[in-house]
Amino acid sequence: MAYPRRLTSMLLAGVALSPFPAATAPAVASPTRFGVIAATQGPAEPDTWQNFVRLYEVQRARYGAPIGIRLFSPGKLSLPGEPGMVGRLLAWAIREHPEELITISHRERDDARLRQFLDVVDAKGLRASVIYFHEAQPEWHNPRAAPPVYRETYRAYRHIIDRHPAHSRVTLEKNLMWYWQRYNSRRADWHEYVEQDDPADFLSWDTYTFPGVAPTQTHYSTPDDFFKYARDAWNEFGLPWAIGEIGSAVQSHSWDRDGRHFVAWVRQVTAAAANPASIDASYAGMPAARFVKWWCALDGDDHDLGLDQKPGAVDAYRPLVKASPL
Repeated sequence: MAYPRRLTSMLLAGVALSPFPAATAPAVASPTRFGVIAATQGPAEPDTWQNFVRLYEVQRARYGAPIGIRLFSPGKLSLPGEPGMVGRLLAWAIREHPEELITISHRERDDARLRQFLDVVDAKGLRASVIYFHEAQPEWHNPRAAPPVYRETYRAYRHIIDRHPAHSRVTLEKNLMWYWQRYNSRRADWHEYVEQDDPADFLSWDTYTFPGVAPTQTHYSTPDDFFKYARDAWNEFGLPWAIGEIGSAVQSHSWDRDGRHFVAWVRQVTAAAANPASIDASYAGMPAARFVKWWCALDGDDHDLGLDQKPGAVDAYRPLVKASPL
């Protein structure tokens, strides 16, 4: 199924279209796709490709539907079969799970390698989303992440993708960090990374509550807390949006001992992503999020941010994944 580069306000039977064809026919139509990120970031989880595969298979079985495969390359765009961890994982994903949407980020521009990656996508009939410099703002001092370089890279990538036979199976995704914008906006404001008639298909945001926000806060971040920058980018630039990562540690040591607030929050924030107008009047006319990807893994300090912390949260999220997988 082909889809245009940007589906901004198109509706089908009153439901906003996803940027990707559904991997399976959804039981209930939804404007937003739902997925899970399984990763090996915390020291307690060995950062090996074998462990990544194990964690993915656990989550895939838990949700009973495609959940997406999210890969992070610290340098150039990896290619399947290369000796590094990401190259091995790409080869595994193509061989074992060609039905999955593969999202791959990298931090060093290489136009020739992008073309090689697109060749693989075309030859194997894959679906892919490409990110240059995931969570760019904290690296504003890095020449590769400087806003002018960042914007120029996306313009070049847009040109390459649009002229490749795989263009209908690939999206170009910008990804920014909600936490940085919320607490460090005097430098690297999100406006510096986007532009009018932006070359990206959509802008995704990584959104976390605990740890991160002030520990004195006695609630999980509201939909307006998390989505207001996406709303502004839509209003000012017409950029469609998505939630690239979301999660929080359950505050079971203090005001959410039984986790019921966490479970309610999962339901609230996913419903708001699919229907932003339900947040308040300032979201009127804003389309649904293209997707939500829940971080179901440890962070770098071994904090569990996933839904597995509370069975009720998994029970709330599973029907969304089954009905509208990535």
